[in-house]
Amino acid sequence: MVSNLVFIVILAGGGGERLWPFSRQNLPKQCISLDGKLTLIQHTYNRALNIVENSKILVSTRNELQRLIKKQLPNALVIAEPLARDSAAGMGYACAHLLEKGINEPTIFMGADYFIPDITRFKEVLETAVSLANQEKISTIGIKPRRVETRFGYINPGEKIPDSKTPAYLVQSFAEKPTKVLAKEYIAHGYLWNSGMFVVKPTVLYDNFRRYMPRLYEALNQIRETKFDPKVAYERFTSLSKVSIDYGVMEKTSDLIVVKGDFEWDDIGTWDSMDRILESDSDGNVVQAPFLGVETQDCVIFGKKPIITLGISNLVIIEAADCVFVCTKKNARSIKKITTRLETHPELKKLLNFQ
Repeated sequence: MVSNLVFIVILAGGGGERLWPFSRQNLPKQCISLDGKLTLIQHTYNRALNIVENSKILVSTRNELQRLIKKQLPNALVIAEPLARDSAAGMGYACAHLLEKGINEPTIFMGADYFIPDITRFKEVLETAVSLANQEKISTIGIKPRRVETRFGYINPGEKIPDSKTPAYLVQSFAEKPTKVLAKEYIAHGYLWNSGMFVVKPTVLYDNFRRYMPRLYEALNQIRETKFDPKVAYERFTSLSKVSIDYGVMEKTSDLIVVKGDFEWDDIGTWDSMDRILESDSDGNVVQAPFLGVETQDCVIFGKKPIITLGISNLVIIEAADCVFVCTKKNARSIKKITTRLETHPELKKLLNFQ
């Protein structure tokens, strides 16, 4: 069992533009439902409740999403970052809140958009990560790859940690999102997917900020000194650059250990990932819409209006309230090309937000 002396911070401040047009800047992917039942943040919160009690779960988001997330999670404790400054500042701001409350228990930092169907095995892996965090280490969960994947970064495990219940290793190096050829090489050499999940005591993380991100460390200290005065917090965050926790701390620290996660895991990030997390029909179509398909295979189809297709395959068809988006599955990961063009389009720029 994962110790009761554990806290969870759900990081829910992202934009989620890769699921446009269902997700928008003012309704990002963590706040939308893909199964017609619960939103991604609601699924994640329920998963966290399987690990710790409600009072030990914090949801960290950007200020403009605070009201929306509180509406979807009325019982959650929500921390609103004054300004989006990527994962290092987001984790740091949550860490400062925990320390201000006198909390220094191992804290699990996880994203709001993961797919983890086997909660039992997930908890067993977390047990080892929490144990290592109690030894003043930073644990990250490295996922055993199930396919060649270019969407994720990779972790190269080094020397094995003795006597750990779940296999754990010193982190030898990080690798950026690779080409398909390089991803095959990484997998052949035992690399793990970088899940972005971390387990660490707030004091340990805070000390790593002091060593490797002194500007963030100073900003957090000044915010704490003013008891999180909103004006001071905003001013201090305005002065910070956007830096990921991987680049800012994890690639530099000697405190990091990777725990091997051999459970099924996915980052719900693109439309072409839907056939891995939702059920398909007999023709391999993932459908969340009134649908009639003739000679239609391996498509992803979402919408509220009836969608009728003939003689197509490997397409993504998304019908939103104000537009329809169609692309091939292989191009679903390049949706940023669309949102970037929309930013400068005089008539269609409005589609970046729900009106």
